[in-house]
Amino acid sequence: MAARKLILAALLSGAVGLTAACAGTSDADSPATGGGTTAKYGGTMTVAYQSDPKTFDPAVCYDATCWNNMRMLYDRLYDYTGDTMNIAPQAASAEPEVSADGLTYTIKLRSGMTFSDGKPVTAKDFVYSFGRIFDPATKSPVQGFWTGVAGGAKGITAVDDTTLQIKMSAPNSAFKYVLAMPHSSVIEDGTGGNQPVGSGPFTLDHFTPGQEIVVNRNTKYWDSPRPYVDKVVEKLGVDPHVALLSLQKGDIDLMGDPIPAADYLTVTNNASLKAQTTTIVKPSTYFVTMNTKMKPFDNPKVREAVSYAFDRNFLLKLVAGQGKPANEYLPPGITGYTEEKLTHDQDIAKAKQLLSEAGYPNGFSTEMYSWNTSPWTALLPQLQQDLAKIGITVNAKPVQQSAFFDLAGTPGKAPMTLTFWVADYPDASDFYQALLSCAAAIPGGQNYPFYCNKNVDDLVNKALAAKDNAAATEVYVQATKAMLADNPVVPLYYGSKTEVFNKTVGGYHSQPIWGWDMTNYWKTDGAASR
Repeated sequence: MAARKLILAALLSGAVGLTAACAGTSDADSPATGGGTTAKYGGTMTVAYQSDPKTFDPAVCYDATCWNNMRMLYDRLYDYTGDTMNIAPQAASAEPEVSADGLTYTIKLRSGMTFSDGKPVTAKDFVYSFGRIFDPATKSPVQGFWTGVAGGAKGITAVDDTTLQIKMSAPNSAFKYVLAMPHSSVIEDGTGGNQPVGSGPFTLDHFTPGQEIVVNRNTKYWDSPRPYVDKVVEKLGVDPHVALLSLQKGDIDLMGDPIPAADYLTVTNNASLKAQTTTIVKPSTYFVTMNTKMKPFDNPKVREAVSYAFDRNFLLKLVAGQGKPANEYLPPGITGYTEEKLTHDQDIAKAKQLLSEAGYPNGFSTEMYSWNTSPWTALLPQLQQDLAKIGITVNAKPVQQSAFFDLAGTPGKAPMTLTFWVADYPDASDFYQALLSCAAAIPGGQNYPFYCNKNVDDLVNKALAAKDNAAATEVYVQATKAMLADNPVVPLYYGSKTEVFNKTVGGYHSQPIWGWDMTNYWKTDGAASR
């Protein structure tokens, strides 16, 4: 959902993101970027964060720090493998069996799994865990991902101890990805989520707010010999610049926050850090929105004119080249993405002509909102200049994150915004349903253009009912073409993420969706065996 994704994508503004892989993959399946390919055992992995996690409850977790801890403390039915956006069974023993009508998911559980207190993991634990998401008392921010379950919590049942069944109200090919998200982690029936009792590779030793989190290797973990390290120490309240210096000195192994923008080029140009630095394209899109319910952006020609205003290559120079120009709304790697060029290159004359046809030969004045942090403070003035070239005078409004959410989600408040979205999972529906659907065009939502096109909604639903990714992509491309013909958004670029890790970290690899994969990392100075 956008609140967590906006926070997470903000972490990418300096452009270090999160990293991960499937806890159930083999060594050969886990690409090693650092420390060789032969796993070693024992030792402590030390990391640093600027902020505390807001919770250890999977049903409530929706920030970057707690995401990493969810992966260490809990298991999910499915998880992402290596450095890919492919999912594979984790707590499940196989892919879900989906009925011919696409409405019933039957999932068999892996045998031999136990919680950290020794109790076996059963289908009832999953019913309890997922049911908490629907419970208003939980105040889960991720319930929107589960609206397709027929009857809410009643649609999730345990057939027997090892068989889970989920009934859907409509076919949804992306639902398998929901089952791999942090909030789909299993906790022990009746534990309430406040005290972490999971089946994951680590167990919580202690959490001292503002100081540290310590987790220990779960010696009873079903996927032995993982995890490889004995302990993970998470230092809290550490400024990212200080964390970077600590990593370079060897005092910590990983940074939980981005490389500070001021240090980015220094790190990437440092030859001694080359083997410890990795960059991947993140499944994220940075874009401009126009409120289709506010004048003059209720005029399609005005929105089309804006779509010709921006120089994407120059914008990327302002963020040290961290990304690539957007050729459409969806980022690469997402089901529905096409390499076809659907965006407009900068064309000042064309933009002015369209404004004149729209009745604004002399242009107009408006406002554009963004966050008041990097990279927005670098991008916003350039967008302002680009729009001035076609006759639009923009009053740039960089504001705090909380104010941005309130303004952008309030009808009639924000004519334009500069914003972005990072994939919760690799399917176009994640971008469309939250950001551009009729259902999301409501006060407090994240459809900042307040855009509603029933045809686009229908195409998204049709794609979700498709039998395979190729068929879904074909329909999603139709949806994107129909949406971009209306120009409620102007895609600018796809973000990338750069990560730096200590040379003491073995088996390190980036992951486009998840956080760290502590289960598959090791210390290079560890033992050859336990």
